[in-house]
Amino acid sequence: MVVLPVSKIWTPELHVTNGVQTTMKHGNKDLLVHSNGTIEHMVIMNTVVGCEVNLYNYPFASDFCAIGINVWVFSGCGMFLNFGKVSKTSANRGDWLTEEVELNAKGGRDDRNYLWVSLKMRSENPFLSLVLPSILIIVADVVSFSLPLGGGERISFKVTLVLSFIMFLIILNDLLPGGGQCSPIIRKHFCFCLVILVLSTLQSMVLTRLAKCGTLWPCSLSKSKDSLLKDTDNEEESKSDIKASEEEKNTALQKVVKFLNKMAAQDQKNAIHHRFANKVDLICFCIYLTVLIVYAVVILYFSFGSQCKINQLDFWS
Repeated sequence: MVVLPVSKIWTPELHVTNGVQTTMKHGNKDLLVHSNGTIEHMVIMNTVVGCEVNLYNYPFASDFCAIGINVWVFSGCGMFLNFGKVSKTSANRGDWLTEEVELNAKGGRDDRNYLWVSLKMRSENPFLSLVLPSILIIVADVVSFSLPLGGGERISFKVTLVLSFIMFLIILNDLLPGGGQCSPIIRKHFCFCLVILVLSTLQSMVLTRLAKCGTLWPCSLSKSKDSLLKDTDNEEESKSDIKASEEEKNTALQKVVKFLNKMAAQDQKNAIHHRFANKVDLICFCIYLTVLIVYAVVILYFSFGSQCKINQLDFWS
């Protein structure tokens, strides 16, 4: 055996087929040459690989990435690689975990060797920052049905939830993964949450109007107590002025009695409107809860039971 400088011996150049940017440098300035022509040498390759990772189940995504490492060969003439044992040196890279690395050859061809890297995403941070807040906002919207229809407390609370969710999406827009062949299902989840929040707010607004006026027409306004009293006074003024003094003494009492009768009728009418609105509200709540339960089952199925396939070896197509 003899040790020689790298510059004195020809060394093959490796390349990554699907690499975007690749740099190769010698691990040492010298190499070891055996008497039978075998050369022992180490090279270090740094490469950026273009690999479309399947993010359909984000943030519970897991996929494979192929890294094609080859040398020049044409029509069976050229160089061939003989790989030994393949192992990983580090499995922690941010939000992704490298689970396993295997060496394969496409179609059994020696000139199409690739490393099959198994990747899995760490779902804790995306779940806590993206999925959990949306779930809590929906839960708060469900609980808001316990607030009364009158007074505007429910509408104010629901409008606050809608605005908070919109601001939440704007702030975390950069954290959402992009599109691609398999668009992340979490984007559809956020779209559904926003739609269901807006529909819930509109439903509360309509029922509040129904409970107060008994109608959905905006031009129909209920009479206030002052208007009722004014109507009573107008009716009394239209009477003849030739009544006896005893009847004039009873005028104030009759006005009060008529006013109280009209108020009682109005209160009874309002109570009927409230009972009807509460029944409709209960029906809407049951429908709303049923939709959320069905949606939860569907989203869990598509998140864990459905898969989107991506051809990771299309760079050889």
